[in-house]
Amino acid sequence: MNEFKNQNVIITGGTSGMGLVTAELFASEGANVFISGRNREQGREAAQSLSHFQGKNEYIPCDVSNQEEVKSMIDYIESAFGGVDIAVNNAGITSKSHTPLADFADEEWKNIINVNLTGLFYCMKYEIRAMLSKGKGIIVNNSSVAGLVSMPMQAAYCASKSAVISLTESAAIDYAQKNIRINAIAPGPVMGGMNSIERLNANPERTAKKLNLTAMHRFGEPMEIANAIAWLCSSKSSFVTGTTIAVDGGFSSGKW
Repeated sequence: MNEFKNQNVIITGGTSGMGLVTAELFASEGANVFISGRNREQGREAAQSLSHFQGKNEYIPCDVSNQEEVKSMIDYIESAFGGVDIAVNNAGITSKSHTPLADFADEEWKNIINVNLTGLFYCMKYEIRAMLSKGKGIIVNNSSVAGLVSMPMQAAYCASKSAVISLTESAAIDYAQKNIRINAIAPGPVMGGMNSIERLNANPERTAKKLNLTAMHRFGEPMEIANAIAWLCSSKSSFVTGTTIAVDGGFSSGKW
């Protein structure tokens, strides 16, 4: 997909996992990739891993739940590199505790909503402004199968990820005639992070249960998510906006 050559791509939550793999994919296609995240050490290491690609690749420290930091990040890319062509809003957190709603801590609820929903609002707000100035743009938001299928003990996370889908759809309608396409992906269980080899091997029974949640009876690979994102950002999906693509091995189609 050489069409990404010299395109300015911002990826929030791009310093590890799916975000970093997505960054590597765009960078390999010649894009200028700007990854953001809160962990500065991790960010610098991620940027170093992108340094052998031809484009301009940079880590920008940013907490998406902080509106001023988000604005500064977008302003910097606009002033220094000429604007934002593609935005992948990947930053997000999940619940630290698995508890029913009535026992859920207020502070944890606020934290999840602030990052997963309010943070996305801030990012889209300034990304869209930058894209309007440029006359075009593409946004892909990372929701989750938890935004499509309810899960026990995950009320805050499910609510936040369902809201990501609604926000995506509403914004897509608002800017469909402004040459800005906005879509979302809903990944299912993916290798890495909470599904690291060490964790999976430590609890075989839980791992088997997770596998049985997908029709394909396997976990996804980060690159499979990145490929879906790249397609949504390419001209091959030029008539696609306001939709959510489940990249989940059949998870959202029913329990198998």
